[in-house]
Amino acid sequence: MGHCIQIFIGEINILENIASNWDAANIIPLKQQFAMIFFTNQFFDDIEELADTKDTLNDDRFLLLTSAIWEQILQPYSKNGMLAYLETDYFGGVGTQAGVLFENGERIEGPSDKEGIINQILRKMGVCIEPGKDEFDSVGLGNYRHMPLE
Repeated sequence: MGHCIQIFIGEINILENIASNWDAANIIPLKQQFAMIFFTNQFFDDIEELADTKDTLNDDRFLLLTSAIWEQILQPYSKNGMLAYLETDYFGGVGTQAGVLFENGERIEGPSDKEGIINQILRKMGVCIEPGKDEFDSVGLGNYRHMPLE
């Protein structure tokens, strides 16, 4: 089975702040007081249009992470807590994952595509593992395998 998502994840209050300022940002509650926002095409387009800047990140480990996302979402909205951007692209157990974690407007982990980076980021964010599960499944991300259709 496949898993292909691009999301922002953090505590619910941080994502509520994002959703209050971006119409295309829809919060999905997760376990342990966390929530996520799918990074849909519309949300991406809204950010890129507002920023209207040249992408200087050029990070080929990510499908959608750009300078505008860094400057318009990750830095400002992480001033009140941890906020991560995560991507997965797996099919049949083979694929990639990448992530970056911000806190207090600063990058504290990543950007990285090393094996296990998502669990490492979730652990730093305070996700507690449930018996027989890793951080990814403990917070409930395994239940969301694909991006929503727009």
